[in-house]
Amino acid sequence: MSDNRKYDILVWGATSFTGTRLVEYLALNSPPGTRVALGGRNKGKLEGVKQSLAAKLSNVAIDVGAMDIVVGDSADLERLCEIVAQTKVVASTVGPYTAYGSELVRACVAKGADYCDITGEFPWVKKMHRELNDEAVHKNVHIASMCGFDCIPADLGCFMLAQYARDELNQPLQHVKGSIVGIRGGVSGGTLATLVNQIS
Repeated sequence: MSDNRKYDILVWGATSFTGTRLVEYLALNSPPGTRVALGGRNKGKLEGVKQSLAAKLSNVAIDVGAMDIVVGDSADLERLCEIVAQTKVVASTVGPYTAYGSELVRACVAKGADYCDITGEFPWVKKMHRELNDEAVHKNVHIASMCGFDCIPADLGCFMLAQYARDELNQPLQHVKGSIVGIRGGVSGGTLATLVNQIS
């Protein structure tokens, strides 16, 4: 991937609950000089997120007020290609992905930008894999779906258990069963929309 791209990370869906939290996290934790852009379909809402976070955050690694805004529609492949050609990595928080995610992944593969998202929509992930995996591998484009609550705690838990079994018990981990017995917080609008979309 070219190092000449304008942005290191594009947060697509920066006005969503998770998108706004991601922008805040990047502002607080990224190495100085990291170039982050906020993306989505509504310029006014993106400006609002930018102003709100800039007022809230001081003494941060990256100035939110200096972040660029890029606007496009999730169904407009040509515009999405123009946008993702400017960045090294796209982090998408726009769901339901079945409805709003496919063209963005296609654009990333076409323009050589790495991609990650927070979906838990397994059928959609399989569909994108079948369609785009060979081209992505050929172009050395990384597609990492399911990087959210649906998967990360379970993945990290399994990794830690496997490491413990190997290091402390000198045995390989045979299998893992897990369950969630309680969580704090609510469900975001995007999660609800995904649930309704999958049921229908």
